[in-house]
Amino acid sequence: MPSTHYPNTVPPYSEIPNIPKNWWRFWGIKGRYLIDRAKGETAEKLAVEACSEAISLAGINPTQIDAILCNSTCLSGWSEQESKAFPRFANQIKQRLGCTNALAIDVEQECITFLVSLQIAHNYIKAGIYKNILVCSAEYISGVLDFSDLSSTTFGDGTAAAIVSATSQESDLLSSSYLSNADFYDLALLKWKNPENKSAAELTAQDYWSYFTLKKDAPEEMQKFVPTGVPHVINQALEKASVNSSDIDYYVFHQPSKILVNLWANALGVDDDKFMLTLEHYGCMVSVSMPVTLFEAVKQGKIKAGNTIVIGGAATGWGFGAQVWKLGDIKISMN
Repeated sequence: MPSTHYPNTVPPYSEIPNIPKNWWRFWGIKGRYLIDRAKGETAEKLAVEACSEAISLAGINPTQIDAILCNSTCLSGWSEQESKAFPRFANQIKQRLGCTNALAIDVEQECITFLVSLQIAHNYIKAGIYKNILVCSAEYISGVLDFSDLSSTTFGDGTAAAIVSATSQESDLLSSSYLSNADFYDLALLKWKNPENKSAAELTAQDYWSYFTLKKDAPEEMQKFVPTGVPHVINQALEKASVNSSDIDYYVFHQPSKILVNLWANALGVDDDKFMLTLEHYGCMVSVSMPVTLFEAVKQGKIKAGNTIVIGGAATGWGFGAQVWKLGDIKISMN
């Protein structure tokens, strides 16, 4: 994680104008970590550190990595070279870590990318093509936020990395389900603009950047399809695995808002002790939210070896994904 945690009571959040009275209660966010480029932090640097630790925990060396599946939702801003866009993130990780034998692939499906990458890694290994695959998501979403806009309050930065290995015989992906629906495609936008809280006299060339925003009616419109989309794909995955919701030991949900996560759990009949909310402390970290929630659940002893778990969520665009896993031993960093 970045070194600095920003609660709602400090800038830039305390300076955002016209925050509705129940805004923070709706989203369920009390703070989040943000990358500070002035301190030398970048998504690339944090990802290299996370990937290096994951390789070490797996007991292998970088030359044993056969493939790297990476993503960073933002096209630019993730690198130490701020305007760098190509080659993309996976190639940077390969070079920085010395994974000389690895195929480097960038995968992008916004918030469910880590899930999609796990599917690809599993398929490569099951087909006997590769043995060790590095999966990494690194988000510098604050680099594309206009902090005069309410949509900037939702997100946080972070990184997550995992090794999926053929030697992990105890763990298996039992089933998966995915859905795409572009009917509400334009609710989330990325615009090239200058921040609205700066006057023309204050603007510099560096201020003209790509900024993420949600349409004003996005929260209301999302209620039409996001609450049902995730339970739909999860139920499909459960049916494919020939298990019932009651057979699942734990659920790992994406973390867009407190209300949405609770709606998903309610629709599936999931008890409160079978899922957790991490966005209170982390915000929505886009593709990093699900792996960080999985990490926290394992770290806190809520998920153990031998458990059957569901991982599921939604992504802007819009995509939905769910996986059912039978878990063996998972090695995590306790830092």
